[in-house]
Amino acid sequence: MSSEIASTARPTGLRLAGTACVALGAIAAGVGATREWAAIGFTADVEHAADVSVHGIDVWEGKVVLFAAVASLLVMLAMRVSGSASTRRGLAIALIILGVLCVTLPVAGAIRARDRFGGVEGADRMARTLSLQLGLPEEVVRERLSELLGQDLRVETSPGLWITAAGGVLLVAGGVLGLAWVRRERPPDRAMG
Repeated sequence: MSSEIASTARPTGLRLAGTACVALGAIAAGVGATREWAAIGFTADVEHAADVSVHGIDVWEGKVVLFAAVASLLVMLAMRVSGSASTRRGLAIALIILGVLCVTLPVAGAIRARDRFGGVEGADRMARTLSLQLGLPEEVVRERLSELLGQDLRVETSPGLWITAAGGVLLVAGGVLGLAWVRRERPPDRAMG
């Protein structure tokens, strides 16, 4: 097998579809990781005036997803440059793993959103943000918040989580298509030598 970069042959449908899935998936996962994943507020605040946004890159899961999105583009490039079928196969499997990671982390965040983004960590995040907005010391805001936390804390998931997960699904599809493409590739006929 030769490198796909130097090839002047028209790309196969599998290779083209796989490349499109990986590119779109990496973009969706990366953009989703920079978007809002959750909003924390109080149930009594119907106007959402005190809501605090949690973006994907504010938490470790979003940072991992952003890294995985960038890594998937590099893996795709390495897959096209590689001349070895076994290396291409391994890289296609790596794409699938990166895609599963990009699906699992945001979905797990959505399932446990109240515990993950609310609770003590959510209250601390709200205290920091409100302290900056109100120009008050963080300790004063935290004290007032602890009184308000007797009320219910509201945690709502945001579309950024689902955009990220959709990007992960596309990455998995791109990895599967890449794997199918590698299996379809035939080694050069050695009998002609």
